[in-house]
Amino acid sequence: VTFEGELPREKEFGVYVGKFCFDYNRTGWLVGYANVQLQAIGATGRMKKPGFVYWVSFDDEDYHWTFARRNSAFSNCSEAKQAHARGKGFQRLTFDGKTQAVDLTVNYNEHIRPRFWYFGFVMCDSDLAPAYPIRYSVHVTNLLEGPEKELSLDHVGLLLTYKIFAVLTLLAALATYRAVNRREDVRLRDHPYVQLLGLAFAASESSCLLFLVHYYFLSKEGFVFLRIRFLAVFAGVVANCAIYLIAILSSFGWAISVSALPYRRTFLSMVLLVGGLHAWSELRAEISLDQSTALYSYQGTSGSLSLVLKLFMFCWFGFQVKTSWQEEVDIVKRRFYRFLGIGLGAWAINIPITVILAFQLAPWVRYKVVTIVDLCVRFLGLLLLAQLFTGPISPLSQENTFNLARLDQELCD
Repeated sequence: VTFEGELPREKEFGVYVGKFCFDYNRTGWLVGYANVQLQAIGATGRMKKPGFVYWVSFDDEDYHWTFARRNSAFSNCSEAKQAHARGKGFQRLTFDGKTQAVDLTVNYNEHIRPRFWYFGFVMCDSDLAPAYPIRYSVHVTNLLEGPEKELSLDHVGLLLTYKIFAVLTLLAALATYRAVNRREDVRLRDHPYVQLLGLAFAASESSCLLFLVHYYFLSKEGFVFLRIRFLAVFAGVVANCAIYLIAILSSFGWAISVSALPYRRTFLSMVLLVGGLHAWSELRAEISLDQSTALYSYQGTSGSLSLVLKLFMFCWFGFQVKTSWQEEVDIVKRRFYRFLGIGLGAWAINIPITVILAFQLAPWVRYKVVTIVDLCVRFLGLLLLAQLFTGPISPLSQENTFNLARLDQELCD
């Protein structure tokens, strides 16, 4: 992966660049390297005073990175020098009067376990930064991962994962489309639940494809395309929110047994709030430059609030679907509510399971495992809803199927 940016134009500074997880080799051989390049933009001729920029890196041992982070090693030069002995090195890159571009290659060896490394720059009392802007490019490589050497170890394997789920989601969507068109007694495609289900499938497939494109270019070029990743995260949030919305609406029996939706503003607002918190957590973790390996969707403040709202929402779902089952007299619809409560109730168990995984797994596998679990859960949720609304126990009939566009036109007339 490649980190790029511009250093602060100050005489003394410290700046955090990013983190990367290297694999390990029991023989202690080389597992990766970082190629550091700096260029003083617009610098010509001899410089009045040589500029010294220091490259600093720490591994994730408590004695190294935790100490450095607690003592603000990347805040300024003096703090970085105090933490120097605990880091990989304090390599100096010198800008003299003959060259305005310098580079440095730092090798990394691991023989005990995979480790995260944290990188940054510091500058100590130089006239270079105020006079000339300095651009940096840091290319980090995981030599033991073959075709995926550009990826941090906690992301290795996700390219194949998104390929698999893109194919599975497409096949499930096509099967659902065929089941919808097979019904001759009713136009299922006009029903709101089928349309929401189609939205969920489309958003989930889009998310998988966008992540697939992102990881393909990352593994080939080493560059992160933030816009593609943003769209992928957003599409995944839309897919999850569509599943939550279907669950809430169907538990009330809306468009199945009744046409009115009590407390609609409360629960629609809750779904939007859950989606917004989930999106904020994901985007903070994936797009912002952060020094932590925590998964903010589950371990951060917004992630914890989102978790509480999800649990409350599914508890209320269980209560409401039981009420709908008790009040319903039609045998087919009663059977639907029973399977809806059992199916989505069991599906909701994924919430505490995923949280436990996020807290218990080692940092170098946490992101990958939790991502795979999330994809499995979303795919199973789509399959469950597709079977409930288009399968043999579907409660959808001519009586509760309507075309939203045609209904709006009739109301306007």
